[in-house]
Amino acid sequence: MQQLVKKCQGQVDRATIYRAISLFERLGIVQRLQLGWKYKLELTDAFTHHHHHLTCLNCGKVTALSEDKLLEDRLRLLAAHHYFKPQDHQLEIRGLCSDCRS
Repeated sequence: MQQLVKKCQGQVDRATIYRAISLFERLGIVQRLQLGWKYKLELTDAFTHHHHHLTCLNCGKVTALSEDKLLEDRLRLLAAHHYFKPQDHQLEIRGLCSDCRS
């Protein structure tokens, strides 16, 4: 969100940006992904392929993982086992990226 506000600085005021993002969330255009203590805005699965994330706890780098059919099937089975009908989900794996491990 801070990056968006910076890019629009001088052209659009901060309140307008926040109102637009709120509207986009309600309309299902963007979704707020909680990554660690921060959040990131992404287009919803209606506009991009479903994916998950790796988040580095040291530098904050976020890497998108491509969709994995086996994982998605397992998550559906897990939900069904608990008589639960999922609407959507997010998966974040937190750790250290290769740069920070060196």
